[in-house]
Amino acid sequence: MQEVALKNILKLDDREFLVSTISMNVRHSFFEGDAQKVVYETMVFEILNDEVQFHHPIFNERYNMAEEAIAEHSAILKTPHNFFIL
Repeated sequence: MQEVALKNILKLDDREFLVSTISMNVRHSFFEGDAQKVVYETMVFEILNDEVQFHHPIFNERYNMAEEAIAEHSAILKTPHNFFIL
């Protein structure tokens, strides 16, 4: 398992967003061995009045491989309009 914890602030015009990619264990296991499974998740939250809007993500995607999650995190930072509409 590759541990992933990426956090970046993205500024678009006069708005700010938190782009977060993390690794996490699957907490619900239906099959033998699922308890050790790791998934990777990227989420984007708007920042309003210096507070991250954790309750309202504007982008959310899960991945099976760390490399895929890291690549998508970087792509969001480079071309955010390809991933979410403002």
